[in-house]
Amino acid sequence: MEAKELIFTIGSLFCVPTGVLLARSHPRILGLVFFALVFGTTQTESLFGLPTDINFLSREWYRGTTRGIEVSYLDLLALILLFASLSTRRRERIPFVRPPSLGMLVAFFAWAAFNVLVTSDPKIFGLFELTKIARGILLFTAVAAYVRSPREVRLFVWTLVIVMFYETAVALQDRYIFGIHRISGTLPHPNSLSMYCLQILPILISVWFARDISPNLKKASLAASLAAAVSIILTISRTGIASLIFLMMVSLVLNIRFRFTIRNIGLAALLALAGTGMLVKSWDTVLTRFASFDFQQEYTTEQGDRGSYFRKGLPALNDNPVFGVGLNNWSYWISNRYAAKAGYESEPYPSAEFAPDAIGQEAPAHNLYLITAVELGWPGLLLLLALISRWLYISGKGLTSASETLIDRVRLGACLSLCGVLMQSVTEWEFRQSSLFFLGHIVMAVAAVIYYHTKRNPRA
Repeated sequence: MEAKELIFTIGSLFCVPTGVLLARSHPRILGLVFFALVFGTTQTESLFGLPTDINFLSREWYRGTTRGIEVSYLDLLALILLFASLSTRRRERIPFVRPPSLGMLVAFFAWAAFNVLVTSDPKIFGLFELTKIARGILLFTAVAAYVRSPREVRLFVWTLVIVMFYETAVALQDRYIFGIHRISGTLPHPNSLSMYCLQILPILISVWFARDISPNLKKASLAASLAAAVSIILTISRTGIASLIFLMMVSLVLNIRFRFTIRNIGLAALLALAGTGMLVKSWDTVLTRFASFDFQQEYTTEQGDRGSYFRKGLPALNDNPVFGVGLNNWSYWISNRYAAKAGYESEPYPSAEFAPDAIGQEAPAHNLYLITAVELGWPGLLLLLALISRWLYISGKGLTSASETLIDRVRLGACLSLCGVLMQSVTEWEFRQSSLFFLGHIVMAVAAVIYYHTKRNPRA
């Protein structure tokens, strides 16, 4: 074990128990841990420039969706939140019930683990991704254990507001001070920032329509939703901008529910005016970006990147329909076998242990569903779709609710948040990135708790 790994391990053994003791004794500290966990999704590998994670068995040269067994301060916060919340519940005699959809999460993890341990070759890259799935389950469970009442939901919303103001400030700085053309904020890529904001935007719009929140939170959620729209436009992500327009329209329709009051019409007009102003301000850049895209060329010709992923991946899926080529093994097997079969030049990996001498290996498929099917086979894709369907059901129950409470609006926003992820995942794999992956699990954990409590008490 290297010195940095030893220091991190010893520090973790001290910090987690100490954090649990403090958090269980002081509710405000427990709330601060939750705030730090949600805010930390903006910076999973560092905090304001300081490194806060460590990779075990790292393979930084591998072009996979995960390149090492990563452990960060977010995992420590999740452990503190989980054990402190369970301890608080035990002291207050509030039972912790298994949150809805946890079983589906475990089922997907079990199939991925079987794939890595039994059928995958090489196994090391799959192990990297498997640990991230386990971290997502830990995060989901910890948040579900913490959220018990509207008080925690309000803290969740306030945190999203602060997160969005922070990301937008970074985005504006990058564009207008540093002159960066396509901004990515604190995320690895502009498309990542776009999807990250799409996860938050519908929640903030929906919260504005809640009747049981303070005027300050109402104003802040509206301002933060406009900030999210600004950030998405600055990314110049084609799918992101299209999803932004769609989700804003759907969010307004579902929240207004055809109640055309002066208040609702005013909000719709404000958002439409603001959105138009943002598009006009960035029109030249956005138009150039969209004009450079030719759907037919992108998907049906050999020059199109996104179409090439299907031409390379489908033969791999046909050869391995049940178990796939192995979790996180897309780059390895497409580079070493299937790219050449499809008529593409690619630089193979010499092994799973040593870096290749030349660059040119295959990048992950820009389609979450395709890469899942190729890596985990049809059963893996079906399990992923089953999990998504369960999440859509849990959060989608709020679509038909007539309530205007905060928890109802947050649940509705969570459903639309998931829809934003699903839409952009048709052209991207970024949901596997730590920031997006963890934020998605946090959002759905909150939605699962709301679903459970409203199911037990429909009047809540």
